[in-house]
Amino acid sequence: MIETVRKDLFDQIIRIRPELSPKKRRVADFMMEDYKRLFLMSAKEIAENCQVSEPTITRFVMDLGFNGYGEFEQYLKRLLRDELTSVERLLKSSRETDETSTLKAYSQNTVMNLENLVKSVSEEELKSLATMIYNAESVMVAGYKASATLAFYFGYLLNKIKEGVFIETLHSWENLDYIALHGKSLLVFVISFPRYPFRAIKLIEYAKQYEAEVVCLSDSLKSPVVNLADYYVVIDMEGFSFVDPFAHIITFLGALVHEIAYHDKKATARRLSKIEDGVRRRRDFFSEEKEVQKDYDPLKIDFNDNISIGKLLADE
Repeated sequence: MIETVRKDLFDQIIRIRPELSPKKRRVADFMMEDYKRLFLMSAKEIAENCQVSEPTITRFVMDLGFNGYGEFEQYLKRLLRDELTSVERLLKSSRETDETSTLKAYSQNTVMNLENLVKSVSEEELKSLATMIYNAESVMVAGYKASATLAFYFGYLLNKIKEGVFIETLHSWENLDYIALHGKSLLVFVISFPRYPFRAIKLIEYAKQYEAEVVCLSDSLKSPVVNLADYYVVIDMEGFSFVDPFAHIITFLGALVHEIAYHDKKATARRLSKIEDGVRRRRDFFSEEKEVQKDYDPLKIDFNDNISIGKLLADE
């Protein structure tokens, strides 16, 4: 699919090239030579390289059908998101943070992604996904490479409130066997972001052979996992560092666990209470208290109170 988008761009450049001025032709040829290099350059740098003015660059991209260079840059960003190597991402991010602090730049990027999350995912979409996961007999949460961290985070929390949760991050034979044995009663929740690991695609294709229901969380309708899924949620991810900007994705997964937990608040509280009892007996965590209170009863909680997510889903 990425090949198709790139071909469309090149075809458009080739189509208009005969009608371009000599200066614009230099720009067209430069872009055709190495389009990936463009994203590492500003409009001013492209103009200097082609020995033309910046307005010439702007007029050229408008000839291609864009409203201006900013829109063209966003187009390139989406095109290259799946292709840039870690080194190229590092070079791009280092250029963007030269004039500001690294912490400030990444904080601003996180805020932007969080704002986009609220705009792009509706409450109905969240509730629908939560209901699907809640009703599933068993759930396999899968993610590879960097997305493995997201799969572990979500699977860990989901296991606290639901039976039959498995975490798949290694393409293990045990989990593949489980798919073969229980496919029809299994929901496979695949988390996959650029550069989409091929293992995620292979897992979905395998799960579909056994009629498992496949739900995917990704960044674009053009994502290869979205095309294979029975149901999907798309969350845009802005940022080109080699460090994936996952803060807003973690926020979404936390909200999803919250929504699943509230399908049956008392059952959630009972399950968490049993986990807490085991934690106390094992003394898993440091405590300055000499004696741990043992008379905790989750059924005495008044769920009409405005209880925070943190209290209901306290992490042990």
